[in-house]
Amino acid sequence: MSETYPNGVPPDVCQHFKRLALEPVALGFPRYSADALLHQVRWHWQVERGDRGFKVNNNWSAPLARWFLARNPAAKGFFELRERLDA
Repeated sequence: MSETYPNGVPPDVCQHFKRLALEPVALGFPRYSADALLHQVRWHWQVERGDRGFKVNNNWSAPLARWFLARNPAAKGFFELRERLDA
């Protein structure tokens, strides 16, 4: 079964987000900010990897949070999610 990623988010970004999110989960944080993790993703790609052309879309945080929680049921409630308005 192949992995399904949020629309428009590169798979390697999803996997990096997951690795970052698992750290505070393992440390016992009851909640954390998906936006904060997305900023770490941005830092990683642009500064650590030196890819100044890589653009992280701020709109990725909610889909990444939902993607992560769907695959990590033990982390239920870790990210604050707002109701989606799918129009």
